[in-house]
Amino acid sequence: MRILQIVNIGFEAGGAEKSVRLIADGLGARGHEVRVVATDLLASGREAELFADDLVPAIGGNAARRFARYFWNPDAYRRIRAVVGAFRPDCVHLHTIGEFSPAVLAATDGCRRVLTVHGPEDWTRSLLRWNLPSATAGRRLSAADAARYAYLRFLQRPAYLPRLRRVDRVLAPSRYFAEAVAPDVGRVPVHVVPNGIPRGAGPRPVTGTGHVVFVGRLEPVKGVHVLLDAFRALLPRHPAARLTVVGDGSDRDRLRAAADDLTAAGRVEFRGWLAREDVTACLTDASVVVLPSLWPENFPTVALEALQLGRPLVASRVGGLPELVGDDNGALVGPGDPAALTAALDGLLGRPDVLERKGAASAARAGRYGVEEFLDALEHHYGEVVAG
Repeated sequence: MRILQIVNIGFEAGGAEKSVRLIADGLGARGHEVRVVATDLLASGREAELFADDLVPAIGGNAARRFARYFWNPDAYRRIRAVVGAFRPDCVHLHTIGEFSPAVLAATDGCRRVLTVHGPEDWTRSLLRWNLPSATAGRRLSAADAARYAYLRFLQRPAYLPRLRRVDRVLAPSRYFAEAVAPDVGRVPVHVVPNGIPRGAGPRPVTGTGHVVFVGRLEPVKGVHVLLDAFRALLPRHPAARLTVVGDGSDRDRLRAAADDLTAAGRVEFRGWLAREDVTACLTDASVVVLPSLWPENFPTVALEALQLGRPLVASRVGGLPELVGDDNGALVGPGDPAALTAALDGLLGRPDVLERKGAASAARAGRYGVEEFLDALEHHYGEVVAG
């Protein structure tokens, strides 16, 4: 089959992009012809990391122009129509599409289409607030965010819905997101297809009992500030503990400033963006992997990688995370609760028997999320959609 993949960002900025890269490589190895379209958002200086075959200019300009282009992006419409005409895909797989605007749905109308929901989008009614900074920070909506919420709900969302309800099916990595988007897509069937990752060398023994690792974007919704507060409170009981933060984002400088004394003392290290093999090395060296998110995570790749390596996880009780983490392989805590996070980490660090037992449970869970099973599921859905 000829399969067109469409995603906002053309390099591995997060889980959605990692999934698209894995799909493109995996289906290509199976003999399919795959083409990837992305915008050039954040692409400057990352040319060597780009995996997209075609780039559409990202939305920019002043506020009025951005307002208009997020409602309808004519550049995206023209570019994608040209790609569709040249490539003639059997199936179009839409991923994150907000940077293309609803124009991407119009440009692919007439194609067989599958849409994967990777996170809160501009059209998901129950999740709209998670697109607003003050909401993700746990505050009442600011005046600017209240205006944006009205724009999303009463203008942007209605622009998406009639076109979304013409796709052939929707895929969601977690049951949580499948249930969240079902009311938005009307009669379009929604299927749960958990993400998969390539099988590596398998679980590795934990070599230390005091290393906490976070991997992800440094944005307020990821809850790294909560993790820093929890880790600071943990140190009197575990003075040799250390925290490694892998990733980058808009919250980087604020987080670094908040942890300046801990960094100087060698307790906290910010590694920035790392290559895949270096991320794996950090996770391998971890005693515990933490996902302290405030917003509803879907099915994060880093959690799957931690499971495969046999690492206990401590995560917020949000989104699809309870489908990956339980009492058997770690702990769930309330989002934005540093005291609960401190207590959960205190119950794991310095206890090799507990870390070993929960790590083994993580490794057992990992068997459900292999890349071949994931690709098999996608081929099944593509085949059914193409067959009508």
